Amino acid sequence: MKEYISNNQAETEKIATELAKELKGGELLALSGNLGAGKTVFVKALGKALGVEENITSPTFVLMKVYNIEYERADKFVHVDCYRLSIQEDLFEIGLGDYLNYDNIIVAIEWADKIANLPDTAIKIHIELIKDDKRKITII
Repeated sequence: MKEYISNNQAETEKIATELAKELKGGELLALSGNLGAGKTVFVKALGKALGVEENITSPTFVLMKVYNIEYERADKFVHVDCYRLSIQEDLFEIGLGDYLNYDNIIVAIEWADKIANLPDTAIKIHIELIKDDKRKITII
């Protein structure tokens, strides 16, 4: 387990960038935290560090976005936002199952605490708003 204190958005982005360097491909990152905690900021920085060239926006209404990347260990980055999901099966209806368990794909799920039975191998990232721009980021 790693814990970080981020004092601003730039520090949160740096933590995400450092995590990206550790990814080998095939990971599922499960982000949780209150509304406004910084999950999307974290995922945007992660995607950018992985080589996403497009503007990364939260897929709150479309649920999932797939980006092609040129990263040494993966060629796709999948960004999922479960904020609006009511049941777990919705994930499979949008095609997430097509992207899980592949060594060349990295998946990041915001609001992952809404999903039951996440794989034990998921990297859990909890972001907690402490005060103003200060956040505690825990990576398990």
